[in-house]
Amino acid sequence: MHSIIVHLVKNKAGDLSDLNNYIAIALSPVLSKLFEGVLTRFLGSDSTVDNSQFGFKAGHSTSLCTNVLKQTVDYYSSRGSYVFACFVDFQKAFDKVDYWKLFLKLLDDGIEEKIVKILAFFYSNQICFVRWKDVLSTGFKLGNGTRQGGVLSPFLFSKIH
Repeated sequence: MHSIIVHLVKNKAGDLSDLNNYIAIALSPVLSKLFEGVLTRFLGSDSTVDNSQFGFKAGHSTSLCTNVLKQTVDYYSSRGSYVFACFVDFQKAFDKVDYWKLFLKLLDDGIEEKIVKILAFFYSNQICFVRWKDVLSTGFKLGNGTRQGGVLSPFLFSKIH
């Protein structure tokens, strides 16, 4: 339940003093991924992922999605139709999830109470540290958000939105 946040430079040629030139990555123990993998079986998350979803799904990728979009636009525009599109940026969306609302939603969806209690314990006891160069901060608790890179995170995010 412990994570270490490290910062990676987005553009090495850019301004290294600009905070927007860094991306924060949370490193979690392999045991967390194994634990989430076991919970996946109880949640049925593999079978409940939307068929139209491309990211975070075996055999699919965002580049596959981009290709489908391009082919669809080409199909309609070559036949004289206009194509209108809307894009939503979910870049920070995982961080904003209120996981207590999420747990209530899981209970409403019929997920076994014991599994939801395990998830509630897991999420409410997360401790995070920040590493900058060779210095590690003191730990702090996280109050919301799904785990970045977590096995269950795409499933949990889809449940709340």
